Amino acid sequence: MPIHRTARMPVLCCALLALPAQAVPTQEYEIEPVLGASSLVQPALLSGPGFQVDPHVEIRGYMARFTIDTRVGPIQADSVEILGDRIAELPALEALDQLTRGQAFLDAADDSVTKTAKGIGQVLRHPIKTLVGIPAGVARYFGKRLSRIGHQAQALSDRTARELGSAGNPYPRDDGPMTEAREIDREESDGRSGTNKHRWYDRTGAELEREVKRQLKYGQVRRELAERLGIDPYTSNPHLSERLDQLAWAGSGGRYAATAALGSIGGVGGIALAQGSQLNEIVWKLDPDQVRERNAQRLNRHCRDNLLMRQFLRRGTFTPSLQTAMIDALDRLQPAAGCDALLELAMTAQSELEARYIVNALGLIAHRLEARAHGGTLVTIGAGLAYDSVDGERVLPLPVDYLAWTDEVSRFLDNAAFAIEHKTVLLAGTATMRSQQELTGRGWNIVVDARERHTDRLVSRGDAVVERR
Repeated sequence: MPIHRTARMPVLCCALLALPAQAVPTQEYEIEPVLGASSLVQPALLSGPGFQVDPHVEIRGYMARFTIDTRVGPIQADSVEILGDRIAELPALEALDQLTRGQAFLDAADDSVTKTAKGIGQVLRHPIKTLVGIPAGVARYFGKRLSRIGHQAQALSDRTARELGSAGNPYPRDDGPMTEAREIDREESDGRSGTNKHRWYDRTGAELEREVKRQLKYGQVRRELAERLGIDPYTSNPHLSERLDQLAWAGSGGRYAATAALGSIGGVGGIALAQGSQLNEIVWKLDPDQVRERNAQRLNRHCRDNLLMRQFLRRGTFTPSLQTAMIDALDRLQPAAGCDALLELAMTAQSELEARYIVNALGLIAHRLEARAHGGTLVTIGAGLAYDSVDGERVLPLPVDYLAWTDEVSRFLDNAAFAIEHKTVLLAGTATMRSQQELTGRGWNIVVDARERHTDRLVSRGDAVVERR
């Protein structure tokens, strides 16, 4: 048999060569690849004291998935942006790890407090992982349409909250063992007569946890520690968050001066903030309820639907930090219309990565349009977000790490809403040559690597213009 197969191979090759060129099978779409990490980020983010990034990076849903090997264990980063945050957090992580191993902490934090903090931390950090069927990356935003905008989006948001409620805080990653929005939930429950629903914090032992939280001021200490370190108090970094939980519980009990102990180390304050994502300082100064109230007042400047605003602020995967960042971007953009459509889209986010995508999309638009950004209209096209400027340009922000020309991207960009003359696509990362060719062939102006830290460069290709920032 092997001899026979070998004998037939030349015949098969000749047959293929004899076919007309158009009959030779070709790959119509691209497959998301595994890339070298050095092709995506600067060398400084790939290795350093105490960490090493795996050189092989899988692209999933147009985002790069990194693995960071650290002294405390591996850490996953699901995008270039999150990788930058995780690397920036490493000095803070090492400082907290040093403190939680110290004898002073071990003496102050008895086993019951430590175990309680660890258990609560698991609930607060990873509630959204209890949901199933979450797509990888941000591929969902390239869908043909947003599933039944309006009530359907609200229903999805409520369903997400119910899923979270069965395993943890219905406000993901609020800074404490109990959600600080429980009074809102109680008011909502009171409005439904005949109901007697038991929330997760009404289970055995929950009364003790509520009393501990009230007396120990857990959330305040946790935010103070985060501020001293220059990190997001709602970070999704599991190693960092666990140590924040432990120190906050011990420090809020009065038996351990957590912030003073941190000051004795020195050299870590503000490092993460200087290197990572920008953070509005109110998330350190105010508790989650106060942040939510402040953000509600700010949303009122842009949105009209009060129910949508309440739903967005009370449900979903946006932490107080991400909520605030999104509204900061709205303030920069100052749209004349479309805020309600934005909230409907935001409420369908099912992961931190998807929530960041929406925040970054607004940031790309505001940075690109700058002075002429004000007064335009936010629109949802398919399952994605676009912006119509006052001078008639339709801007499509795509804050992805790597855009391959896939079937879903092709179908998304063939939407009739994009069949207009004056249109620009903003790419936060890179795009394959095939993607760029397909975009310019459809009449798009392309801004590649459009993040705010870059300066403008123009690259001409034929009669099309590709901008690089």
